[in-house]
Amino acid sequence: MYENLISGLVSGLVVTVFVVVFRTFWKSIIVPWFEERVYKDVKIEGKWFGLYPTSIDLRRDVIVLKRHGHYVSGTLTCTKGKDEGDEYSLCGSFRNLLLPLTYESTDREKTDRGTITLRAINNGEKLSGKIAYYHNSRDSISSTNIIWFRSKDELEECSKESEAEMARLHARESQMNEVDAQIQDEAPGVDQIGGQLEKV
Repeated sequence: MYENLISGLVSGLVVTVFVVVFRTFWKSIIVPWFEERVYKDVKIEGKWFGLYPTSIDLRRDVIVLKRHGHYVSGTLTCTKGKDEGDEYSLCGSFRNLLLPLTYESTDREKTDRGTITLRAINNGEKLSGKIAYYHNSRDSISSTNIIWFRSKDELEECSKESEAEMARLHARESQMNEVDAQIQDEAPGVDQIGGQLEKV
């Protein structure tokens, strides 16, 4: 009787180990191999150059992506902006021209993390979308536009256009401030308006 119990336990353990090993092998080897064979989307692996066209400092990143089937991983390094030199790990998946990613700082002392959602455009030469992140000073979740370029030359060209647009926006803002100041100077004060109403 004890021999049957022991043999049953041993055979149960062997089957469990076999199932776990087979499942791991299936998910890590067979599925990626099959997905790679049937993969029909844009080949997004390689080096990308990121720009935040609406940010004040026009932040830039260098991104390196690896792809196995639809699964995507990689690194993002800030090359210009307030986070210059910071590195982040990326993971996500790419299907039907959409690339949703999560990012997290590789520095254990920092808690930077968020999401990036991009769409392949211009025949796969650009990835355009939004990044959502935690804004420390506002204590809220914020988002901003982001574009990834295959070519550094395209990044430079877009960066110049964004700088020119930001300069125009700053010029308009200063003009509006000047007009507002003139209106404040020329408009009668509350006391003057009250005095005119009493005379009437």
